[in-house]
Amino acid sequence: MIVKAEQIEVLKPYIENIEDLIAEGDVQAVLDAIDDVIVDNILGNDDEPDDEGIKLQKIYDEIFDQN
Repeated sequence: MIVKAEQIEVLKPYIENIEDLIAEGDVQAVLDAIDDVIVDNILGNDDEPDDEGIKLQKIYDEIFDQN
């Protein structure tokens, strides 16, 4: 699985076990965890992502494309 160190650092505050998920090698599990955070962000902001949600969506897309 390809995940950059910068991406992991951004995700750590949102997904406490991100490194464990990455170590397991299941790309879909990582993407699902990120998606859960994105959905929470959208629901907390009147059904629209804020800057944080947009940043997380970009990382989701990058990891998807990298793998």
